[in-house]
Amino acid sequence: MIEDYFINEVTVKKREQTVYEDWISKKQYEEEITIPCRVSHLNHRDLQLIAGTVDIQDNIKKLYTQKEVEIWVKDLVIFENKEYKIIAEYKPQDKDSIHHKKFFIQMIS
Repeated sequence: MIEDYFINEVTVKKREQTVYEDWISKKQYEEEITIPCRVSHLNHRDLQLIAGTVDIQDNIKKLYTQKEVEIWVKDLVIFENKEYKIIAEYKPQDKDSIHHKKFFIQMIS
């Protein structure tokens, strides 16, 4: 089963709104959920998938979740006490046989 590979756990903060204080935007997060997942480093194929989308750096990782998990680009992911933003979601062409979701995340702090 795919769940056997989910050896990590992340906290996802759902962004509710953006407010402006002194002309600076500040994001407010309301809900936190903890999900089982797998976080791993990029391989050669991953680099091809996101080439031209973002500068490739060591602070980018892959995040695998169950297919039912709802994560959006505006959400914040916390893994090992570091914050990550979602920079892309891998969407396979054959959506009928999908058994997990795959995201690319980049460390922001």
